[in-house]
Amino acid sequence: MATKKRKAKKKDRRWYLQKLLQKAKLCVKDRDGYVCQHCNKECSGRDCHASHILNVGTHKCFEIDPSNMKVLCSYCHLHWWHKDVLHATEWFRDKFPERYIYLMEASKEKFKIPTSSLIELHKNTKGDGSDYGKKYYEMIKDII
Repeated sequence: MATKKRKAKKKDRRWYLQKLLQKAKLCVKDRDGYVCQHCNKECSGRDCHASHILNVGTHKCFEIDPSNMKVLCSYCHLHWWHKDVLHATEWFRDKFPERYIYLMEASKEKFKIPTSSLIELHKNTKGDGSDYGKKYYEMIKDII
């Protein structure tokens, strides 16, 4: 039997963004202690969502920013955050005023993280996300 050669996956910008998003989500879950920030319920596995605050479709540059995420249980994420956006935004503003101000100010800036910076961030952070937040903010302060 002939063995098939596995084609090496090309590491392009999208590949690095996907890997960094995984690290960012782990970082956020660790930061928030795997506790839903809305109902304060402990959550894990598929019940533990790292939910974005600013819509990633509109604010792509904030997709891998830990400040743009919070932990929500699946119920709060799907049945509260996405169903009652106005009240959810007010809740976030009141609970996390510094992060809210940062996101509102930074969202006015139009920037794109260079691919070379994404590659460096990926190379210089651990797979478990434990050091991701600090390294991300070191990198991003030079870009914004």
